[in-house]
Amino acid sequence: MSKLQDEVDLLRSIPMLANLPSNKLKLLAFASDRVSYPKGEILFRQGDDADAAYIVISGTADVLVSSDGSSTESKVAELGPNSFVGDMAILCDIPRTATIQANDSLDALRIKKEHMMDMMRESPELSMSVLRELVQRLAKTTHDLSIARDEVSRLQAS
Repeated sequence: MSKLQDEVDLLRSIPMLANLPSNKLKLLAFASDRVSYPKGEILFRQGDDADAAYIVISGTADVLVSSDGSSTESKVAELGPNSFVGDMAILCDIPRTATIQANDSLDALRIKKEHMMDMMRESPELSMSVLRELVQRLAKTTHDLSIARDEVSRLQAS
């Protein structure tokens, strides 16, 4: 199987891209760059301008967040194969909300902001899928925040 077809198959495995027509996935795969990072290397830092989104092909990475301008970062999640990261910042034109650091040798597809935005303008299906994904993430974050607040209240009461 060709490298391009492998990348199309990878893109199809991402829920928000799964329903795109093959020709759109091929175009996105062709416009993407395959990148590799050794253990410990930073893909991007919290606060950086967003220029691309990444799909993890192999390896894992930590999602690190610092609060209140602190230099101390906390791990809030781990990314594995088929994870899509960096999309929020490019879609909303905001600085990166987290630092992503490779845990081990990591291979990814890098999708430039302009290619992602062009695809969304040309594909209502993709725009709806991205919207669904972002709403699901917001719902999960709201749920997690509610649990954390309940835990803080419980600890304060004891």
